Amino acid sequence: MIRTLLFTTACIALSACTSGISKTPIAALEKAESEVKLRKEINTLSTYAIAKYAGLTEDPARSADSYTRLLKTVKDDPWVAEQAIFSVLRMGDVDRAVALSKKLPKATIDASELPRLTLAIDTLKRNKKSKALDYMNQPWRNDYHAMLARSLAAWTALDEDPNAAIALQEGAGNNDGLFTLMGQTLAALMKVNVGLEDEALSNFDALWSIRARLAIGVETEARLMASRGETEAALRRLREFRSDVGRHPALLALKDEIESGTVKPPQKLTAQQGTARAIYIATAPQATQGYGDIPSVYFALADHLDPDFHAIKALWADSLDQADRREDAIALLRSIPESSLHHTSAQGQLAWALRRDGDNEEALQIARATLEKTDNRNIRVQLADLLQSLGRDGEAEDTFNDIITADSAEGEYDWRIYYARGGARERLGKWPPAENDLKTAMSLNPESPTIMNYLGYSWIDRGINLDEGLKLIEDALRLDPDNGAITDSLGWAHYKLGNYDRAIIHLERATELAPDISEILDHLGDVYWQVGRFKEAGFQWERALKYAVDEDEKDLLRKKLDGGQALLSASSVQSTAAIYP
Repeated sequence: MIRTLLFTTACIALSACTSGISKTPIAALEKAESEVKLRKEINTLSTYAIAKYAGLTEDPARSADSYTRLLKTVKDDPWVAEQAIFSVLRMGDVDRAVALSKKLPKATIDASELPRLTLAIDTLKRNKKSKALDYMNQPWRNDYHAMLARSLAAWTALDEDPNAAIALQEGAGNNDGLFTLMGQTLAALMKVNVGLEDEALSNFDALWSIRARLAIGVETEARLMASRGETEAALRRLREFRSDVGRHPALLALKDEIESGTVKPPQKLTAQQGTARAIYIATAPQATQGYGDIPSVYFALADHLDPDFHAIKALWADSLDQADRREDAIALLRSIPESSLHHTSAQGQLAWALRRDGDNEEALQIARATLEKTDNRNIRVQLADLLQSLGRDGEAEDTFNDIITADSAEGEYDWRIYYARGGARERLGKWPPAENDLKTAMSLNPESPTIMNYLGYSWIDRGINLDEGLKLIEDALRLDPDNGAITDSLGWAHYKLGNYDRAIIHLERATELAPDISEILDHLGDVYWQVGRFKEAGFQWERALKYAVDEDEKDLLRKKLDGGQALLSASSVQSTAAIYP
């Protein structure tokens, strides 16, 4: 309907202009009614334009308000209904989305997907299972929505027909790679729910063997093994996850439970909790793959079903932070209670969100206060990284020292910590200790192009180990050929060695790969100047100035634009090799 309004409005406007001035009451009434209709349709179009523009310009609040107003006028258009509910859920307002969806005609609900999914989830939350299933009867065009709908139907039917529910959940991913593995993991959780523990353990082990390593599945498997007396097997699985994937709050807490002999059996999930976990693990990949704040739509629905599952809030906040909705992210992180397993890690997220928002002192205060309460390694790493980001490398080095000392006592050696401390020491002018850290990091992770690049460039920049340094950077680029920073380092290495023609080749390639990095543009300008391509040098320096953030860097670029070659020897701009984790 909305797509026909422009034509309708034009026709009405034309008829109004050509009708002439009539003296009859009927004609005057018709003219007045026509003008009222015209004003209404113009208002509808204006609201639609505002909503569409707000969505395109990343103004979710205004988009939600505009689509809500539009929906009051255009209730029979499934596309408008879809956009309106999407926009409101994107703001995390499930109650409002439910209220709007309830006002839609049945035909609109049947022809749309998000309104129908929203109503099904809200109905399930109120434990009206059969009514929730009624919303599943219409077909789903979107495969992702279809998968969520199958999971909802499966968890809703689990108590009454376990075999059919488990089969439905196993096939919810419809043979679509990662989603298939998610469906199988959730089906294993269902088997634990209904007492099929041996089958569940067999499924979890099979999933592990094909590297399907979802924390929610590993936690249930390890908890089940430990509660059956298989303590060492449970701890081994947790160690393997930590080594292969990383530290996870729930798994760290479970390790403590097992070691203290207080482990509890796996939680028996309600239909609401199971569906919330299904939505959560299906949406999690979106939160880490540059989808902006779109995951908010589905995290909000999952949180509506199970507000005590705080992993949802933590990942939801992360996606909001990445989408520059920092105020919303901070509010969400602050809402995770101190009693939650995710509270400590959420405080680390909160500190970084505040840092990105410019609240540097509060960020440090939160990290330090959390560390005093928990002495948590992850928070200590967060604190060190925060200090580095603020240029407080001396304090960062001290913090990294503490982490390395504690790790060594546990027999652990993390290349990332040695690499980060090496960066801090290098910036502090402590080259021999920095070099030792970088070598240690490379011995722990010999195939890391990041370490190769940093160490190789550092040697060349100091005029030592030139051949070995150049080879390290070349090896790094072979491992990561489309990395603009490493390509820049190779070009800059050739520049430092006086190989200007080869430097140009690599630096031009680097600017193609990373066209908005000021250091790379600056380097290309320098080498152009050295070979007499003065206008091109100035052009690159002007581009670099456009993207530069640091004031010292801006001042140097302005001086180059004014003075040229005489200032090249004074250049203090570092290679993009100096990008720290």
